[in-house]
Amino acid sequence: MQTINGRQASAIELLLSYPDSTVAEMLGVKLKTLLRWMATPEFAEALREREKHQRQTLGRLARQAALKAAVSLVESNGIGEKRDPKVLLETLKLSGAFETPELDPEDALAQIVDRTMRSEDSA
Repeated sequence: MQTINGRQASAIELLLSYPDSTVAEMLGVKLKTLLRWMATPEFAEALREREKHQRQTLGRLARQAALKAAVSLVESNGIGEKRDPKVLLETLKLSGAFETPELDPEDALAQIVDRTMRSEDSA
């Protein structure tokens, strides 16, 4: 069983932010080499695990941002005055907060990444 070496570990991190061809160039390897690495089970599994971790991190950051936005919304609705829950409710309705999303945000992100990768591959 082959393990991931230092350059391959760097490739995994770079693949989270850059297209395959750019990663190959950054690492000083041919694109064929990077694609060969990506085809190995060990590399593919390590990349999947890293992508999973990144999605979890992004989900956590999105939840924190939503909470901060909600706090700001509450604070902006009558600082030092009586807060009007109707104004908050209408603001949230207008923002689309109550719309049922078709996809889980993490799934939506994964689909965007997949589509981007497919469009890069076909280019």
